[in-house]
Amino acid sequence: MSQPTPSTALTASGNFTVLVLVALDYLGLVAIFNFNHLVIAETVAPNLLLTWKLILIGGFTFLYFYLMDLYTFNSPLSQLGMLERSFIAMLLIGVTTVLAVYVIGPSFIGGFVGRGVLATSLIMLWLWSLGIRYLLNNWFVRQRSQVKWLVIVDSSLTQFLSDFRSVFDYEQLFLVSKLGIDQQELNDDFATWAGDWDDLEEVLARDDFAGVIIATPDTLPETLIKQMMDIRINGLRIFRLSNFYEQYLARLPIFHLNQHWLVTTHGFELIHNPIGLRFKRYIDLVIGLVGGLILLSVVLVIALIIILTSGFPVFYRQVRTGENGHQFTLIKFRTMVVDAEANGAQFAQKEDPRITKLGGLMRKFRIDEIPQLSNVLVGDMSFIGPRPERPEFIEVLQRDIPY
Repeated sequence: MSQPTPSTALTASGNFTVLVLVALDYLGLVAIFNFNHLVIAETVAPNLLLTWKLILIGGFTFLYFYLMDLYTFNSPLSQLGMLERSFIAMLLIGVTTVLAVYVIGPSFIGGFVGRGVLATSLIMLWLWSLGIRYLLNNWFVRQRSQVKWLVIVDSSLTQFLSDFRSVFDYEQLFLVSKLGIDQQELNDDFATWAGDWDDLEEVLARDDFAGVIIATPDTLPETLIKQMMDIRINGLRIFRLSNFYEQYLARLPIFHLNQHWLVTTHGFELIHNPIGLRFKRYIDLVIGLVGGLILLSVVLVIALIIILTSGFPVFYRQVRTGENGHQFTLIKFRTMVVDAEANGAQFAQKEDPRITKLGGLMRKFRIDEIPQLSNVLVGDMSFIGPRPERPEFIEVLQRDIPY
């Protein structure tokens, strides 16, 4: 069969974007701090601010930009847009830098990084980072439109196509179907029927694909498996549908999974690793203590605003089910009106009238969850782990969504 050449558009555009963003972020950081130092202090900064102090602030910038997924345009943090994520990152940079002043000493903020220079520079850096990301995103979109995926199917993939387009707007999908399937059934605004399984070699010769997605729950015929092996050896990436969902869509295709996959798939390794579990608990304690100290002033301010806008109580307590069915009381900032569940427990809804204006803002930025650090500290839940659900909903969820 012909030798397929793996498409590099996806990887190249992504890697290039990361390198450009990192370089522009640091150039912007140096230029902005120097400019503000010249304007505010009316003197040229020594060494053009290329000192360990600026490097430290740059380190905070790269760390929080990375954590907020600002070095990719296909963020798993899809519930927050780039504007919100960048704002949170800049807020964290400012808070961490100010804390460093108290830890290292006043000399850290003296001289070249005064309070005025720091504040104005962070605001300008935020605007700079947003601007270059919006400009680069337009270039990135054009690169993504060149990316083609080949999908091996044996039935309609309405759910997959919908999920794919919820993350990727521009990539092209080409479907190769099982013999006997009506191609009209597979035609979609977002995908193109390319041929039958017997036409695989010809389809691969026509186009340059980023990879092959096997979207069939059943075992492939031996001839097709041999072709897949040749394709893989020649360098083209092959994904099972579940692998593609995990790696690129940050979710699992429940509609496509079976009990065999759930039993044999990778995962749950931490459960069998006592040392890893102990280390994870230590990390939870460190995050809980450090995060609690850093956010203590934020908690006090939010509590005061809640009291002024909607009165008491400030906190909302709710029974949740944790590990091994253990029930505990979870603590959050109150985001709903008092007695919001007077008629019993119910799921939150879109544009829920029970949510206060301040509560809606806190939920958008996940500020209401800050008090849960206390639950992390006492061991009720982990900083990273499964969501502890309400006991009232567990029976329904177990019935409707097995496992």
